[in-house]
Amino acid sequence: MFLKPYRPKSSAALKGSESKKFRQRLVLAFPNVSVDELVPAKSAVTQVKILTHGGVQSMVYCVDKQPMFFELDGGQLVPTLYAMWIIPNILPYYTTHEGVLPKLTNGADLMLPGVVPLGVGLSMYGHYKKGQLMAVNLTNNKSAVGVGQLARSSDDLYMSGGHGVAVKMLHLFGDKLWAHEPSLVQQIPLVRTKALSTDDFPALGAEAERKKTPKAEVSDAPDSFASVTQATDAEELESSTALLSVAEEEDTGHMADTSPPAESNEVSQEYILRNAFLSALKNNGKKLPLPLLTSNFYRLYVVTEATEQIDLKKTRYKKLSNFLADMVDQGFIVVREESKGVDKIISVDLEHPELVNFITDVKANEANGAASETPLFHSELKEMYIVSDVTAAFFTKMNFKRGEGIPVGQVKKIVREYVAKHGLQDVKTKLVRPDETLLELYGNREGTLSEVCSLITSKMEHSYQMCSGKDTSGKPMIQMSLATRSGNKKVTLVSNIEAYGIILAEFIKLCKQGAAASTSIVKLPHQKLEQLQIQGNQVRFVYTLLTETYKVPPKCILGLELAKDGKKGKKK
Repeated sequence: MFLKPYRPKSSAALKGSESKKFRQRLVLAFPNVSVDELVPAKSAVTQVKILTHGGVQSMVYCVDKQPMFFELDGGQLVPTLYAMWIIPNILPYYTTHEGVLPKLTNGADLMLPGVVPLGVGLSMYGHYKKGQLMAVNLTNNKSAVGVGQLARSSDDLYMSGGHGVAVKMLHLFGDKLWAHEPSLVQQIPLVRTKALSTDDFPALGAEAERKKTPKAEVSDAPDSFASVTQATDAEELESSTALLSVAEEEDTGHMADTSPPAESNEVSQEYILRNAFLSALKNNGKKLPLPLLTSNFYRLYVVTEATEQIDLKKTRYKKLSNFLADMVDQGFIVVREESKGVDKIISVDLEHPELVNFITDVKANEANGAASETPLFHSELKEMYIVSDVTAAFFTKMNFKRGEGIPVGQVKKIVREYVAKHGLQDVKTKLVRPDETLLELYGNREGTLSEVCSLITSKMEHSYQMCSGKDTSGKPMIQMSLATRSGNKKVTLVSNIEAYGIILAEFIKLCKQGAAASTSIVKLPHQKLEQLQIQGNQVRFVYTLLTETYKVPPKCILGLELAKDGKKGKKK
């Protein structure tokens, strides 16, 4: 639901009465948790209306800019990962294997073969109804990594023979909702679970296992009793939430415009047109250069505020003049005919009750805690090994702290560096002799470098982290240089930008807009690397863009001395 960028349409802080009603909704939806832990009394609660990439309208509720809940169709509240990391037992859990997480982040639903059974027999998948909200965690970590809805009831899952979709995923670690407020993103908390053995995966039909008493279902899923109660009362809670949502819409007044009618395409187009008109007045009413031609008003202000392309012929107005005449009758604007066929808007009523109560669309960077529709950095899910208590003595000698995450590919480099530094590898046999630190770690065993790495990683916790281009460790320097092309024209060449996770298409767009210069990608001869070529001496502009917009440390950029002024650090 949130794997692709969504568009924030409006953002409004909830007033005291509205915040109180929101807390009441949480009490009805989640009666077994403390609302004060999720929404403290003096916290700032913000309601952000969004449009997902798939065209679904939803509402996200942020507490102190952190997204804590979002709404489904019908007003059902769903906790985000941040809410579940605060109160883990807010939802029942299904557990899956750690290797499944990358597939989920690529857009797959949780399939039944990937679900670790909670018990045996009819209790294998619990006792939940279809549509029940379910959290998903991993076999090596109790913390939630996603939330979704059951595709079928628990009984149907048991009867399906281990095939089909188990949970339709709604929200995942690393998606755009997780990154809603970039300054507040968190990695998955590490909550250790007991090591699983073959007894945790009984074969279907195994008679010996059927006679055993089912294991405690709460070992990997917090508060199983609360989850069963919640599943039993799901329909009553949804109906109560719907009634309260209707009451809230009547009190706030402006909520009537937040969901478009879906009776016909004509009505939908009229809704888009009217909302774009109101947004244009709300955002630009005080700045309109009145008197203003009606055609220019529509082209420059209304069209740019529309969420979709407007087709006047698919509305009941058919023409712009008919629509504006209706807006004149409703008292929004005053139009005067200058000459035949030339109409101008001469005044706007910014105090119109409907315009005052209308929640206008806001720009992505102006919305409080809103996510950008065009992200600047690539995000990547990386496998990590966490420095455990057992391995802390080894890794602290290599400047890594206890609890710190190390990428999978970097562990072998660290071990190789440690072995070379202490001269532990035999030149002839290539076997590594353990020193005192390694003896305490895995015993008196000699082995190859790969075997030593395997022994060390077996003592570490396996996890995942979402990494972006903002991490500059171990990356090549960004190199800026000047070159001359035909006609003695200078161009600026920039290398190694993609190593920092920067989305090249978006960077090119910013260069074209900011420097007003032709920008393209060129390949270096006899090399696989690519360079960015910008017309003219744009060293100063590129440096400012990288350091201020992309927050790349100045120490990672070379070539600033080639700027026109020749002085480092001076801005235009």
